[in-house]
Amino acid sequence: MKNLLVKTLFTVMIVGLTISSCSQSEMEEQILKPSVEEAQMKELIQYVKNIKPYVLAPLDGQTRGFWSSLRGWFKKIGKADAGGYRWGRDNGMSVGRGLRVAVTTSLVTAINGDDTRTSWMINGEWKVYPTSLRQYKELGNNHNKAIYELCRENPTLRYGSNISDSALSSLIETKLKQMGYSDAGISSLEWGNILILIRNLKNALNSSSDLNNVFVTGMSGASTSDYQFLDEYLDSVLLLENREEMIAFTEQIYTKIDSLSGVKKKLLKGMVATALCSINLWIPVQ
Repeated sequence: MKNLLVKTLFTVMIVGLTISSCSQSEMEEQILKPSVEEAQMKELIQYVKNIKPYVLAPLDGQTRGFWSSLRGWFKKIGKADAGGYRWGRDNGMSVGRGLRVAVTTSLVTAINGDDTRTSWMINGEWKVYPTSLRQYKELGNNHNKAIYELCRENPTLRYGSNISDSALSSLIETKLKQMGYSDAGISSLEWGNILILIRNLKNALNSSSDLNNVFVTGMSGASTSDYQFLDEYLDSVLLLENREEMIAFTEQIYTKIDSLSGVKKKLLKGMVATALCSINLWIPVQ
C-alpha cells in the first residue's frame, strides 16, 4: 500500500512537471511568435510598397523641393484626418463621433499646420466617390462635405481664424447632425479627451513631430502597424496627381485588405477612405 502511494505521488509529480514545461513552452512560443494580425499587417505594408507608383523626379532641384513640400503638406493633413477617425473609434466612439474627431483634427491641422495655410482653399468638387455604396466611402465623402460646408458658411476658418476649440467643436457637431449623424454628440469625458488630443496635435504640428505618436500614445488598443500602413499608403498615393488614378490605386488596397482575415478591415478601410478624400479636398492657390 505504501509503495503504491509513493508510485502514485511520483507519477503525479512527473505529469505536473510535464504539463508545466509544456505550458511554459507554449507561452514562450506565443510571446515570440507574431500574431496573425501583425503578420498580415506586415504583408499589407509590403503589398503597398510593391505596387507603389514609379514617378520620375524632376531634374530641377527647386521643382523637386516644391513637390516634396506639397506632398508633405498633403500627407500631414491626410494623416491627421485618418488618424483622428481611428483615434475616435479606438476610444469606443461610434462612426458619427469618429467622423467628428476626423473633421476636428482636419481643421485644426489646416488652421495650425504652418504659415502657408493662407495659400490653400477648399476644392468645390469635394465629392471623391460619385456613388458611395460602401459605408467607408460614404464616410470619406461626408468628411469632405462637412468641411466644405463649414468653410463655406464660415469663410475665415481656412485662413486660421482665432476660433476657440469649443466653438469649433460646436460648429462641427451641429453640421454633422444636420447631415444625419444623430450620434455625433459627445459626453463631457469624451470632450475632455478630445481637448487633450487637440493640444497634443497642435504641439506636434508646431514642433514638426510625427503625427502618428499623437494618435497612439496612451492607447492600449492602438496598433502602430496600422499607422505605418497609413504612412506607406499616403507616400504611394500622393505620387499620383490624377484623382481617378488615386481612386484606382486605392481600390487595389481595399481588395488586399478584404483578402486578409486577421486585420481590422472596417477600421483600415475607414482610415484609407478618409485619407483619400482628405487629400482631394484641399487645393493650392497659385
